[in-house]
Amino acid sequence: MDRKNRILIITDSISIPRPGIRYEDTWIYNFKKRFPRCDIIDRPMRGGTTSRLVTEGGGGADLLEFYMPGIVILQMGYAECAPRLFKKKGIEHYFMHSILPASLLGRYISFIKKRRIRTPDRTDIDPAVTESNIRNFIERCAACGTTLICLKIHRAGSFYISKSPFIQQNVDAFNGMLERFSREYSHVRLVEPISDKYEMDSLCIDELHVNARGHRLYYNALSDAVRRLL
Repeated sequence: MDRKNRILIITDSISIPRPGIRYEDTWIYNFKKRFPRCDIIDRPMRGGTTSRLVTEGGGGADLLEFYMPGIVILQMGYAECAPRLFKKKGIEHYFMHSILPASLLGRYISFIKKRRIRTPDRTDIDPAVTESNIRNFIERCAACGTTLICLKIHRAGSFYISKSPFIQQNVDAFNGMLERFSREYSHVRLVEPISDKYEMDSLCIDELHVNARGHRLYYNALSDAVRRLL
């Protein structure tokens, strides 16, 4: 099979079945049906972050070099740009998990939840690390002769914003980074899966995962982008 017809898909939980979303509803299922002559390699991970791109298989080879795809579809970002109540490193993390007795940990977390908001600078991965991970992957794709399709993160719905008021700020920053990369590198394509004309509250089944209609929008946008490359 021609390498250009080998497509590697790297996604987080947005693409994966869950209560209310059958596998047959997902954009990946319908994408595979749309391109039956392509060798489609699906590598999803719930909660996956861009650290996968530089670690899996040794330096990220499980997500690129071991397959040498003609096209990579990359869809992730919410897990690492979402504002959190607690950082995974630092003094507070050390206090909570090394000093505070286990019997008091739940009470401490409940206390903080009532008094702290999820600020945009408190994320699981520092934005500079995210940018470094994606740039590393982009440059390796160039070395492999691989076209990289990056999906923007879709907008947050009102339920997510009510839980995390700064989430859209971080989503915009992440998408802005992808826009810069698409201008800087000729082999990077950018796809917006859900345009501003759609109301996100009508497409979400929880704070961020989309319903069957949302998956159809993902499918439509990606099918158009891939069709132009094949």
